[in-house]
Parts: sequence; C-alpha cells; structure tokens
Amino acid sequence: MRKLAPIVVFTALSFPAFAAEAPSEEDAPPAAPPRPLWTSFYIGFNRGFGGGVLDSDVGFVSAVPGLSTATTTTNRASGFIAGGQFGYTYSFANHFVLGLESDFQWSDMRSSHQATTFATNPALITNADIHSGIDWFGSTRARAGYSVGRLLPYVTGGVAYGQVQSSGVQFLGSGLATTGSRTNTRVGWAMGGGIEFALNSNLSAKAEYLYLYLPGVGGGATGVGAPPVTPMAGSFRTNSVDVHIVRSGLNYKFGGVGDFSNLADGSLLATIFSEPSYDWTGFYVGINGGYGGGVVTGSTTFVQPGAPGLAETTTASNRTAGYVGGAQGGYNYQLTKNIVVGVETDAQWSDVKAQHQAATIGGPLGFVYTNTPNDVSWFGTTRLRAGYASGNALSYVTGGVAYGEVNAHGSQISGGVFGGSASQNKAGWALGGGAMYALTKNLSMRAEYLYVSFSGVSGPAYGVAPLPMPPLAGSFSTGTFGTNVFRFGFDWKVDGIISSAVAAAQ
Repeated sequence: MRKLAPIVVFTALSFPAFAAEAPSEEDAPPAAPPRPLWTSFYIGFNRGFGGGVLDSDVGFVSAVPGLSTATTTTNRASGFIAGGQFGYTYSFANHFVLGLESDFQWSDMRSSHQATTFATNPALITNADIHSGIDWFGSTRARAGYSVGRLLPYVTGGVAYGQVQSSGVQFLGSGLATTGSRTNTRVGWAMGGGIEFALNSNLSAKAEYLYLYLPGVGGGATGVGAPPVTPMAGSFRTNSVDVHIVRSGLNYKFGGVGDFSNLADGSLLATIFSEPSYDWTGFYVGINGGYGGGVVTGSTTFVQPGAPGLAETTTASNRTAGYVGGAQGGYNYQLTKNIVVGVETDAQWSDVKAQHQAATIGGPLGFVYTNTPNDVSWFGTTRLRAGYASGNALSYVTGGVAYGEVNAHGSQISGGVFGGSASQNKAGWALGGGAMYALTKNLSMRAEYLYVSFSGVSGPAYGVAPLPMPPLAGSFSTGTFGTNVFRFGFDWKVDGIISSAVAAAQ
C-alpha cells in the first residue's frame, strides 16, 4: 500500500480529472502509531564507588578453664566497582515506564584494618590484619519510572547476590596468635533510584544510587595461647554487609528509544563528534551530591620518662568512606567551536571518615578498648576546567587547589588510658574529570569524579599507666588524606539573568 502512495500522488498532480476521483483522506488507512518511547532491549556498562560500615565479632575459648577472649570491631568499607547491565523497558501511553534489569559487578568494596606495634618490651609487640568485603555482586531488579521527554527518572529494587569474604590474623607479643577466614556466596536485596537520559536514538546515559544488603559470613577460628602453649578454639562472624553505591554508565538500546523528534542516529562516534548545539559561555551555579572514600594511615609513638628504654610505636591503616554534598559555581568560555575552558569553585560537607572501633574482653581480667576515627569534615576546591563540546554535551578534565578541615582522634584503654587528637585546616590539590549535558537553555546535569588530597595532621599524645608507673608522653601523625569522590549534580546557567539585570539597570 505504501509503494502505491507515491504513484497516487503523482497521478493526482498530473491528471486533475483523476484526482477528483481519488480516494479522500477519510478513506485512507490510518498511519502506523509511533513506537512507544523507551521501549527496547538494551545492554551497557557502568563504573562507580561504594562503601558502608561493617561489624565483626570473634571469640575464643582456651583449654584452660575460665580463660577466654571475645572481640567486636567496627570498620568503614569503601572501594571501586565496575561492570555491565542488560534489560528491557516498556513504555505505556501515559508515559509510565516499567522494566527489568540485571547487572554483574566486580567489586573492591571492603573494610581493612592493618596495625603493627613495635616496642622495646617484647610483650607489647602486636600485629593485626583484618579484611571483610565483597569480591563481586550482581542484582536482578524491577524498574519503574515516568518519562519526561528524553529524561527517565526511576526507582528500582529486587534480589541481589554476591561473594562476601572475611579474614583476620592477629599476633600479640604476650604469646597469643589467632586466625580465621571464610568466603561464601550470599543472597540479599538491593533498592535505589536513578536518572537515565537519551543522548541519541540508541545511546543513553545513566546515574544511579543503590543500597545493597547481603548477609554476612562466619566460620571457625583457631588460636594459640601464651607459653605453656594452650590451644584455643573459637569462631568469628562478619555481620550483614550494608553498602551504598553511586555509579554512572551508558546503555545501548537495540532498535532505538522511540520517536523523539530531535534525536540523531545512534552512532557513538557521531554523538561524540557532532557539531555543538549549545553555547556553554556564561556563569552558572549548582548543587551536587555523591559518595567517596580512600585509605588513611596513622602513627603513634609513646615513651615513658623515668623508665629508660621503654618505648613503643604503632602504625595503622584504615579505609575511609562517606557521603558528600554541596554546591558549585563557575564560569565557562567557549574558546572555539568545540573547546571550552573555565574555572569552578565548590564547597562540600563531608562524612568521609576512617572508623576503627574495637573492644576486647578477655577472662578473667583483661580488657582493651580502641577508638580511632579520622575524617574530613568539609572541603572545597577551586579548579580550572578544559573540555570538548559536542551536541549538547561537554566532556572535561579539571584540576586545581583544595582546602578543608582534617580531623584525627584516637583513644585506647588497656591497663592504662592513652589518647591524642587534632583538627587542622589543610590546603591540598584536586584532579579529575566529568561530563555535563544541557537539558534546557539554562539547566544542565553533570557526573564527575575527583581525587582530593590533603596532607595529614599531627599532635601530642598522652598516656596514663597504672601506678607506680610514670605517665607516658608522645605524639601522633597521619598520612595523606586521599579521597576518591563520585558525585552527580545540576547547574543553572545564570548569564542570561545577569545580562537582563544589567540591561534593566542601565
């Protein structure tokens, strides 16, 4: 029928008499309805960062009656993730969208506490190496959203599965050595939400948050007590693994995403090298939120005046993790057709911290409590940006100065009381990159990665030992606070507003 349509039109134009007898539009068959937006199978990849707080317990009982020990620990976990996803979405006429998605992820999310104490007294020498985390995970989730043109905000939830591992080795100079390890595949659940945006007829970008829950693992542990050697038997358990994940990615949709009137063909190269269709020149302000983490080390040294030769030094390493949120402002200048340069300043509240809390009770009289939180409570950056514009997108690299408040605290009770703390404002540097996409004339969304680095803090440390031993005096310091930050946000271009205000004032 469609092949006959051009012949009918040509004949009608050439022969008016025949055209008068041609079928009316009312008699013509109805046009095929447009394919629903977003209805398609798709496949894609993603990259992100995640973390949380992990709790572990371990207990031992000796063959010697009444001799036992039990330890509970809390550590922050963090790490990168990367993987792929595939699924199907279906669009209804009322713009509601339902779908099903499965993903599979490699994961470096884990908690780690490594601590070593060297001392002139052999009984004070200790070493601990504790790890818990997720080696890989996947999820199969339903998605429900509402399509607003190119934009698809959605919520998601379903089953999750992954490999959870935990291991620990500890040695005390007093003669106690313990070890335990276990790896298991666990089934739990995941829920969250995100935003997907159609870049062209086949390609879409997504930014997503997921909360992932997997049951913990446990197993047997063995130990050897002080001479005369007494075997110890026990068990350990890592409690549930609860982690927060932020990630971004790309999806390729087979058959396109529907009838968006202004979308180009689905070639990735065509999208990257398309002519810029948006002018990035101007001032802007915006908001952002995300998640970050890294690794921080610390060292504490004590000496005991009046007791020649008695000294000890402890070094420890812990992972940091936490949310960030804040605002940014800056200026872009479109130097050439594709090249954009600019400067940006941001200010961030931060919950990124290292957290190691441990309490050990040993029968009949032993007790040790340790609490060593380190954190960056706020930070900001002032950075240059250089980017490449194509279509409505701007990909960029960025770097500059960073500044923030770094805090370190530590306390321990073990036959005595020991502690030290410091809060210092630090200057450092930041380096990263990201992508922005113009949604309207003034509104754009962004996804960004930053590595922010600050030098460590230091201060005095003090200890009070049981009488008649004299007090201890010393100092502590931390290594570099390096934080990987993944964040998403929105910017509002205000140059038009400023120009209008200036014109009105004149």
